[in-house]
Amino acid sequence: MTTRRGGPRSVLRRLRLAFLPVPSQAVGLAVLVAVLAAALGSVPLMIGSAEEGAWRSERARHAESEIGTTFHSSSTPGAPEPAASRVPLAAELDDAVVATATALGLPEPLSLVRLSDPLFFDTPTGPARIVHVSRTGAEQNVDVIAGEPGVLAPARLVDLIGVQPGGTVPGQADSGAVASFEVTGIYEDLAVPLPAYWGGLENLFIPPPDPGTKDPEFPTVAVFSPRHQVLATAVAIDEDVELEWFLPLPTGIGVDEARGRADLMERLEADLVVPRSRAVRITNLFSFERPAPRSELPDALERVDETVALLAPPVRAVGIGAGAAALVLVGAWAGQRARRREDELLFLLARGLPPSRAGAQAVREAVLPTLAGLAVGGVAGWLLVRAFGPASDLPDASAPAALVVVGAAGIAALLTVGLVTTALVARADSLGRRPDALFARIPWLAVTAAVTVVTAIPVFTGRADGGGIDLLQLVLPLLVTAVVAGAVTGALPRLGARARARLDRLPPAPFLALSRVLTGRSATRLVVVTTALALGLIAYSGALADSTERTIAAKQAVGTGSDVVVPLLRQTIETGPRPPGTTIVGVGTRAELSPGERVADVLVVRPDEVAAITRWNPAFADQPLDELMAALADHEGSGVPVVLAGTADDDVGAELVLQFGRVYAMQLDVVGRTDAFPGQPARAPMVVADWDSFTAAVEGSGREVDAVLDRQVWARGAVEPVLQALTAEDYAYDLDQVRTSSDFAARPELSAQSWSFGYLRAIALAAGLLGLTGIAMHALAQQRRRTVAALLLTRMGMGRRSLDAAGALEIGLLAGLGALVAVAVALPTSALLLGLLDPVPDLRPDPLFALPWGSVAAVVVGVALVTAASALLVGRSARRATGGQVMRDAT
Repeated sequence: MTTRRGGPRSVLRRLRLAFLPVPSQAVGLAVLVAVLAAALGSVPLMIGSAEEGAWRSERARHAESEIGTTFHSSSTPGAPEPAASRVPLAAELDDAVVATATALGLPEPLSLVRLSDPLFFDTPTGPARIVHVSRTGAEQNVDVIAGEPGVLAPARLVDLIGVQPGGTVPGQADSGAVASFEVTGIYEDLAVPLPAYWGGLENLFIPPPDPGTKDPEFPTVAVFSPRHQVLATAVAIDEDVELEWFLPLPTGIGVDEARGRADLMERLEADLVVPRSRAVRITNLFSFERPAPRSELPDALERVDETVALLAPPVRAVGIGAGAAALVLVGAWAGQRARRREDELLFLLARGLPPSRAGAQAVREAVLPTLAGLAVGGVAGWLLVRAFGPASDLPDASAPAALVVVGAAGIAALLTVGLVTTALVARADSLGRRPDALFARIPWLAVTAAVTVVTAIPVFTGRADGGGIDLLQLVLPLLVTAVVAGAVTGALPRLGARARARLDRLPPAPFLALSRVLTGRSATRLVVVTTALALGLIAYSGALADSTERTIAAKQAVGTGSDVVVPLLRQTIETGPRPPGTTIVGVGTRAELSPGERVADVLVVRPDEVAAITRWNPAFADQPLDELMAALADHEGSGVPVVLAGTADDDVGAELVLQFGRVYAMQLDVVGRTDAFPGQPARAPMVVADWDSFTAAVEGSGREVDAVLDRQVWARGAVEPVLQALTAEDYAYDLDQVRTSSDFAARPELSAQSWSFGYLRAIALAAGLLGLTGIAMHALAQQRRRTVAALLLTRMGMGRRSLDAAGALEIGLLAGLGALVAVAVALPTSALLLGLLDPVPDLRPDPLFALPWGSVAAVVVGVALVTAASALLVGRSARRATGGQVMRDAT
């Protein structure tokens, strides 16, 4: 009597027999499902990564004082009640707002109370003003160098009027009332840029520009006192007060937390206007403004949403397209599995097996490989997006969405296996009927060509408004590649027939390889077309990605002029030497360029300094920048030498007139032309003039240069050192108008396009790998079919090396032909599409094409590697087949 052994090994064995196909087939299915899961699962992950990356970019480009939230209120000037009776209630309003914020779980706001108008006092150099202010934690955020906290005056006040701790500072209000307060300590003057705590309070230390003259109004000093001291001063001089509450945004938070903070700010705003609350009682009864929020956070989140909205459609299209391709390969795997078991399936059909049972068995066998592929593909997609996506941290909703998509991909794969198997089994017993007969009669090349034409018409006739990526624009190069590849493979048999006589003269190995390729059977054509599509996607995506980066860099150089642009106030005109590494340019309001009466912008530069400050792109002009600037500096004509940017070639050498309104005209001598120039604000033409010649012409006519030009400092590098250097040299500038090149690069349309094409490139590399793997699988399948022919050739005297060389040459020709079609078609088609993908169409230059050398190298290396690997695999498979076994299988 025998007993059946149980245990883990027996269970695993039964599971393997019931749920696993042949090991090699299981691995193939797992790989295909992994690609499917990675392609589809990466879509929500990439969108989430882009959302987080856009948020980080917005957070980096905004000062903490801007991205945080400031609530503002004040006692209303001109109210019926005198300020002396209203101002003391500011303390109660302050406490009410702080209590409301903390009740929502927010940290205690930084409260600020100050006099609405400054106090003026006389100094040996003229009038100056005092800003009397109280702010939470001010004593801990200044360096007290004398005395003790209490009423803190800056060291600058010591220099101006010689006040010391224990001394009294007098101040006079606009009403004529006089206030004085005793100073208890002196703090070190703060340097620009200010520490983070003082962000947004620059007007306490830097006098704001006068709205009319653009000059600083008066020297300003800030005196910090406790809140009750500021309110007492306001009551004494019958002055109104302003109140601010600042809630900084926590550092290091992600986009989900930022959205949560924005919601809390809306709740806080709503709670501050709840009827019968302390805050509403004061604002309604005692003429205080209702606390109103001011923050860049909502706008920053809106830009994040705009970036995601621009990026999501192309990313979904690319991911779904890659997933569909992988699903087709899963169906091909199921068909190949059914064909390899054709004898078994026919036997089972004869015994009455329903086709649905065969499909269910195929699904059952595919479960474990599918689960393994889903796990590997999902993890791989997650790791790749974290490593190469816009941000490594993802929003909370990304992972659950990816899991749902990966699960749906697994179900789709199993359904595909079951449906394909059922359909093939149902047709397996149909005598004299080929399942693919209908498909073979369809003129696929003509159909694909017609689809390509229909797709191209709206792509090239539609209006390109920039910023977005249309699905048709992504598909068109692939359709063109498929048509050309199909036409080339269709012409192979004719070429083979004409070259037959020449082929007979070749050695056996090349003759055999070329004969097989030029025969142009359906399998060969399919391999070439699919390889061309896979490798064409690599070249095409690389061209779009590299061209987009080049275009963005060029537009960034034009849009900002240099890394840092600092508008100067007019008082700076007579300031001393410029900081090293900077140049001052003049920017004119739009003038009229005649003849032609064209509106033009004006940029006045120092030719010997421009090259070291700007980021020049050779695509801007046919001449190098040094030659253009030399032509400006060395001109000896009577007119002002200029370089025209963005005008016709006919203007070069012409004598033009630049008209500033109706009061002043300037004769110009055009010495050069460019398509674009750094600092050009729009597509309108721009006149780039020499500084010395331009100012001499203006002053020679009895006019002031300030009436024509505003001045800007251009500098390379980071913004903080530039501002520090300008402050040290006593340059006055408008801090709110400082621009950087990073601000330009953070525009949603630029980020979305750059990230979209980066994702397309990653998917393309995976598709290329699958395409090259398909060549290897095709070579192995062909070797199995040719075992009898190979045996006969060896019996006829053809050596094993010649057979291996023929196989390697055939694989290399197929892969090389697909790569040649891919590169020759995808790159020109990509260049044609660039004009429709301009991310910022209202700014010069037009999109610039960049040859993707890295992608082309990847195609060449991939073809070489797959040729070598396939030749080794085919040779190894051929050597394993013995003559006796081959003859037995053939009988």
